[in-house]
Amino acid sequence: MRKYLLATAVALVIATPAAATNDGAPYVGIEGGLLIPKRQTITGDVVFTGTGQSNFSETTVGRYRYKKGLDLDFIGGYDLGMFRVEGELGYKHASPRNFTPDSLFVTAINSGAGTTYTTATDFGINRSTSVYSAMLNGLVDFGGNGSWGGYAGAGAGYAKVKQFGDSKGGLAWQLIAGAYAPIGTNLDIGLKYRYFHAKSHDAFQTFAFNAGAATCGAAACLPGTATFYDDSKFTSHSLLASLVYSFGGVAPAPAPVVAPPPPAPEAPATQTCPDGSVILATSACPAPPPPPPPAPAPVERGERGR
Repeated sequence: MRKYLLATAVALVIATPAAATNDGAPYVGIEGGLLIPKRQTITGDVVFTGTGQSNFSETTVGRYRYKKGLDLDFIGGYDLGMFRVEGELGYKHASPRNFTPDSLFVTAINSGAGTTYTTATDFGINRSTSVYSAMLNGLVDFGGNGSWGGYAGAGAGYAKVKQFGDSKGGLAWQLIAGAYAPIGTNLDIGLKYRYFHAKSHDAFQTFAFNAGAATCGAAACLPGTATFYDDSKFTSHSLLASLVYSFGGVAPAPAPVVAPPPPAPEAPATQTCPDGSVILATSACPAPPPPPPPAPAPVERGERGR
């Protein structure tokens, strides 16, 4: 299952050309989905009340397996562009699937107490596990605004694990990868994978038993107490759906305004002069040429012989 979750998250990150939630803006979000806790190693010992039976020293006695559980988060952060910094408050819950004790451990109890326990007995280890965490995450954001996006990163912080009826807290860390897509100017939906790792819980739980028979071999059967210890770390895989709101939505770019072409220049006013020339209306027509000079008068001749 872990391989399938990792492959899904990585494929989403690689396949998306990416877009940041909104660069240079704060954001908040909620996340929720499937929690898959890894099994944990349980150690145990047996101490009989009285003498005559041998105690069972602490050793590994079985594996504690979980059902699939619930993982819920509230996040808030700031998008710096290629990088994001966010805080995260988380809650995880899972119920036990089974605890299978080692046959040597069961035999040690039955031999000293005269009981009839089997490897199907859970010895009271059937309580659910809850984890409360406060983490600070650093993420690399692949993409720009207004389109598909992806991110990957890590976080560290404090986790309080409640198990075996006991709560203890300490350092925790996680690895994160995911992808998202906008469904509005300020709103993204996404899919997120997380590997979570808390410190060793070091909790224990006791199981008191009574003698089930009068004699166990050559000695009397004795009551006693079996103690179970959780010496392993709580780790899990999660696949979450997310809804994130950004306070710095980018409005769509307005359509470019195309200026109308300038009007064609008006033709200047003209006038036609008497000589047929066309000139500006503001100019004077040329003066008409002077009239031709008059023809000379004919010369009269006298009578012949006079």
